Amino acid sequence: MADADLGPYRLLALDLDGTVVGRDLQVPPGTVEAIRDFQLLGGRVTIATGRTVRTTAPFAHELGVDGPLICYQGALIRDHRSGLTLYHEPVPPALAAEAARRLLDAQVYVQAYVDDELVVPYEGEETRLYRSFSPVHLPTTVVDDLPAFLADHPPTKLLFIADEGDVASHLADLSAHFGVRLAVTRSHAFFGELTAPGCTKGRALEMLAGLLGIRREEVVAAGDQANDVEMVAWAGLGMVVRSGPRELLDVADVTIGSPEQAGLAAGIRHYLLGM
Repeated sequence: MADADLGPYRLLALDLDGTVVGRDLQVPPGTVEAIRDFQLLGGRVTIATGRTVRTTAPFAHELGVDGPLICYQGALIRDHRSGLTLYHEPVPPALAAEAARRLLDAQVYVQAYVDDELVVPYEGEETRLYRSFSPVHLPTTVVDDLPAFLADHPPTKLLFIADEGDVASHLADLSAHFGVRLAVTRSHAFFGELTAPGCTKGRALEMLAGLLGIRREEVVAAGDQANDVEMVAWAGLGMVVRSGPRELLDVADVTIGSPEQAGLAAGIRHYLLGM
């Protein structure tokens, strides 16, 4: 039973990059306090991100998030405090190897995530760009033949990095080739990501809400990119950063400002706390 002062919403799911933090990776003023006030009333908070557990946990600690984390675009749900894994669905190894080969043959950099560590075909400009988005650098292994490695080590996720203008065409090619065999999404201007079929933030959020005994209409989801569409559409209230893509804005219930505008804190206070 929710606290009488809590209002209609009991679970808040937050995309991280572009919703909670901007490119500088700094938590805007008022955000920690807004999350704290929601939790003090009995609300639960989770982060739903494409990031790994290692790179998400520092933000969870800073924000004071009390719920299990949804990572890898929904392929993994883990309690960051106890280390307990509640759900994990890696990419089938044959599909992972095939996808890596297809990207590398197209001269596209691709990296894999195995046991919350990074596996790369080489260290280069793309690796440095990826690391610039995180204050935590993952343990990294360079392998001579990434597809062969993945055939024996199923990854939780694949991520490719390309010029902003080329990401959409690579996603379209992968979607056409793999169909429903893989989940393909854009997570950033330069990043495309591949997970096991059916893995989305929305599906993981539905699972987590069920584990917590929380109904769909009691869930709020906030995001800013195409990989947030499923969870924003599924939630009882979908909050979307105003600069988000059209497909995300189309499923939003309300819009909020960017991290630079401290939009999330204002959204929590207005829509969840009634202030």
